[in-house]
Amino acid sequence: MIQPSRFLLLILLVSFSTLSFAQSNQSDQTLFQLGDEPFGVKAFNYYFLKNSDEPSADSAKVKVTEYLDLYVKFRLKVKEAVALGQDQTSEFKQEFETYKKQLAEPYLTQTKVNDEMVEEAYARMKQEVSAAHILIKSEEQGNPEDTLKAYNKALEIKNRIVNGEDFATLAAKESDDPSAKQNGGYLGYFSALQMVYPFENAVYENQPGSIVGPVKTRFGYHIIEIKEKRAARGEVLVAHIMIRSNPDSASIIAAKDKATSIYENLKSGADWNEQCRLYSDDVRTKKQGGRLQWFGTGNLVPEFESAAFSLKSNGDISEPIQTRFGWHIIQLIDKKGVPPLDEVRADLESKISRDTRAADKKSTALSKLKVSQNFKQYPAVRDQLINYFDSTLLDANWSYAKTNADLKETLFVTNEVPYKLEDFFEFVEEKQKKRKLTTLPVYVDQLYNQFQEKSIFDEELKLIEANNYDYQMVLDEYRSGILLFNLMEKEVWNKAMVDNVGLERFYEKNKKKSYKLAEHVVVRRFVSKDSTVLQSVSLQLDKSNSELDSLFNSQEPLTLQTFDEKIEKGKNDWLDEHWEVGTSIQKGENYFTLWSVVSLQPDGYKPLEDIKGLVISDYQNELEKQWLKTLSKKYPLKLNRSVLKSYIEEFEN
Repeated sequence: MIQPSRFLLLILLVSFSTLSFAQSNQSDQTLFQLGDEPFGVKAFNYYFLKNSDEPSADSAKVKVTEYLDLYVKFRLKVKEAVALGQDQTSEFKQEFETYKKQLAEPYLTQTKVNDEMVEEAYARMKQEVSAAHILIKSEEQGNPEDTLKAYNKALEIKNRIVNGEDFATLAAKESDDPSAKQNGGYLGYFSALQMVYPFENAVYENQPGSIVGPVKTRFGYHIIEIKEKRAARGEVLVAHIMIRSNPDSASIIAAKDKATSIYENLKSGADWNEQCRLYSDDVRTKKQGGRLQWFGTGNLVPEFESAAFSLKSNGDISEPIQTRFGWHIIQLIDKKGVPPLDEVRADLESKISRDTRAADKKSTALSKLKVSQNFKQYPAVRDQLINYFDSTLLDANWSYAKTNADLKETLFVTNEVPYKLEDFFEFVEEKQKKRKLTTLPVYVDQLYNQFQEKSIFDEELKLIEANNYDYQMVLDEYRSGILLFNLMEKEVWNKAMVDNVGLERFYEKNKKKSYKLAEHVVVRRFVSKDSTVLQSVSLQLDKSNSELDSLFNSQEPLTLQTFDEKIEKGKNDWLDEHWEVGTSIQKGENYFTLWSVVSLQPDGYKPLEDIKGLVISDYQNELEKQWLKTLSKKYPLKLNRSVLKSYIEEFEN
């Protein structure tokens, strides 16, 4: 196990989706007690149905009983964390509040993505656009003079293009996008949700050949040349054999020659998986035949995408193509079009909620909440806000006098809660940041709007916390997850990592049962199509593998492949028949293999230093088991068997 990341542990515990399940309306009877603390069947039901499929009548008793054991252990650990006061530390409170705000988003009005946005994004997914742009940077909250200057410069460039100047030349010379010097501002093909929303709108709402802009985004002003539009190509599934190269010309040529030789082998009928296993430099995929994940336009480098999508039939193989990573041979496995909306709706909703277009939804939601919360502003107080601030605010050094008689003045009321000047001033002291390009009145307005928005959504969150059971349970999961992680880190993971004496003692106690090492050989393996090459290699085994590689592959790149391995008895028929120090040559269907057995190793035990990670993981499991025994004695379990029986019967009937 070693130590999982905090993020991974919480993901394992928590799903962001709101849940509704068959038995959520049952009365919350006590299912069991740990010590004197009761735990209800309703919460158990939530966790059970969230972490496993609903059981059949035949499997209900077994599945519920098995999960109850896990759930009790989970609650034991969290109960101990609370007993130790870990939920009262400032670190926990800060982390939990951060998660709390993130978890609330799916339940808050401002982030509930409407159908129109999903349908718009899906419609755009069916089309791909190629475009170029010229960027003139402008601060999102810059002062009016600089913003106007950037706008006028962008407008001037647009006029020059309209009057006949070359777009790419101007992009290389004038654009604030550094890549424009190499690509003339060309962005290639892209689809929905791959560009910021205003940019996406501009290219989808105009026709090829148009010069559009200036278009304002958070990066500045863009002049956009819309080049082409085409039907979306969907996604493609491919495998590849990659020959890595360095930037120097000699390395590029050598890699190309090797890739070309592999390609010729494949054209002559060589097995793809064999060639990939022997020659590919992509260590992540070579053992799986070079298989990549499904991808669409804009996900990989353009040269690779173009070659992959140009393959017509499953099994087709591309000629070697070059990217910045090296040379690739690509085999088409499958293609598919844009999936139905129902299949991608959840993914689109998630992406849109993080996209700039969600700001429009947020503004609308804010207006609706003001109505539902009977929001009332006090203009006389609001209009005097600027008088309480000076230039120290722009330097992030502003503070307010705690004795000011105006502090109790009400700025606004929402959800029947008055928010006073003092509340706003505390918010400003915490949130203020240096602002060099913003005027004082503008910055005060920005802070006030942020404070008002936060207050309104905080009031909505209070209602959700009080009334939404699903959200209450999601909070419980995250709270428990953070506490569990912190305590496991202290009691199990870190303890096993630093307790060398305990680790060695555990290894000695368990090595006969868990860490046996079968009889094996240490071998050098050499593969070639030419048996005479291997005969020559067998006379030069005093050389290292890298030396042999350089010697035999200098003229023909695929002449010799070299490997160092340890192989257990019974794992390789040829070696089993040649179980002795020395060399032997095995003839295969397409290749010869030279086996050089360096040494025979008897059965025994794997050395601790070779398997330390595995032993630490096993030791952690043992520590956790012993710790749970201690907790079970500290907080005795009292199970309400009649409630458990009734719960199981609900699935059986």
